[in-house]
Amino acid sequence: MAEPKEVIQAAGAVLWRNKGKSIEVALVHRPRYDDWSLPKGKLESGESHIACAYREVLEETGVTPIFGPELGQAIYQVPEGDKVVRYWAAMASEVPFGKPDPAEIDDVIWLTPAAAKKKLTLEDDQKIVDFFLDFGPNTIPLVLLRHAKAVRREDWDGDDGDRPLDVVGQRQAKRLLPLYLPYALKEVHTSDAMRCLETVQPIARSLEIKTVISKDLSEYGYAIDKELSLIYVQELFESNVPALICSHNPVIPKLVKKILGKKNFKQLDEKLSPCDAWVLHHRDGEIVAVDWIQAPAN
Repeated sequence: MAEPKEVIQAAGAVLWRNKGKSIEVALVHRPRYDDWSLPKGKLESGESHIACAYREVLEETGVTPIFGPELGQAIYQVPEGDKVVRYWAAMASEVPFGKPDPAEIDDVIWLTPAAAKKKLTLEDDQKIVDFFLDFGPNTIPLVLLRHAKAVRREDWDGDDGDRPLDVVGQRQAKRLLPLYLPYALKEVHTSDAMRCLETVQPIARSLEIKTVISKDLSEYGYAIDKELSLIYVQELFESNVPALICSHNPVIPKLVKKILGKKNFKQLDEKLSPCDAWVLHHRDGEIVAVDWIQAPAN
């Protein structure tokens, strides 16, 4: 009986930029295969898909990307087995990274989406460009993050607001940066509970962002006045600033349900475990996509 072939995990992005009143998409030429492709590559050991996609765009285009919604995946047949590639939309920023390794990428070109589809070698890459066009450019992310794993309530004698992260939660908090660096966050907001504060401190420190602390994002604050919590999130939407909110499991799903509506909320079949998040991608006050981000591996 033949052994099952390996499933190779990879990730990439549709990198786009504004060009006048239209947009252009980046394609890379790989001399090893003599093909035109979207920037993508295989996951390194212990690497998340979104971190891989971000790294591959940097390495293959020399452009620093700002990520938007996840677009979907493509499955390619390679000699080793199936290659599954997850893709994101990514806007080209003005921050240069460097030049690609010419042995890996010997040309980077920018084309209109229609011209890019004709130039791409693989039909699956062409479909990913179509997915990108369905979502459209210029979305803004709002990350709703459940705090990392905390000491159990029954094991804590003090005030619940002072309950800290346990050892697993501390590791999770230290590993958040690669998951959210691609979104170019500008603000970090958190519940005043210690477990939330400890969750966001490492990422806020790394990004040099001042943490905004609010009781309106806490469990007790939500219990006192649900409307204040909703107003807080709505004001962040209206500010159009890429932001992260760290709160609690009883609070985040209820806020998202209120924002999306009961019918759309039912389509979110993932529950938020400690350090999981939903990313709400919005444009002009409308949510165009919701991504689920799994907690970093322990």
